[in-house]
Amino acid sequence: MDKIHVIYGSTTGMTEAVAAKIADALGAKVFNVNADDAVAFDAELLVLGSSTWGIGDLQDDWAARLDHVKDSFASKKVAVFGLGDSQGFADSFCVAAETIANAAKDAGATLVGEVLKLDDTNESDKTDEKVAAWVQTVKSAV
Repeated sequence: MDKIHVIYGSTTGMTEAVAAKIADALGAKVFNVNADDAVAFDAELLVLGSSTWGIGDLQDDWAARLDHVKDSFASKKVAVFGLGDSQGFADSFCVAAETIANAAKDAGATLVGEVLKLDDTNESDKTDEKVAAWVQTVKSAV
């Protein structure tokens, strides 16, 4: 079993790019949740990422797969990150990430740190700094 896997769902590529940054910083393997790869969930720590669509909706790949994979979270450490639009959708900013975090917790996972919420559309200049600080918190859990 690997130490850390980063698993993301991405429609426009923004969440995929952040997942790659996080995986690089953690020395982790990265997987698309849509890949239907059971190996993706075979790690001590799962770092899960999704963008939020509409008014709080999961990204399409996560929407299609969350019920199928949530049992894989049981007894694992899980960290969650999300992307959204804090200006245009302030009331539902990164709700999808919270949905994934709640599903993991309900399945028996131990959440690591706070959910990382990024607005890579309006505040892309802050993304690298926020990711770096969050990764340090995640590293301390492994």
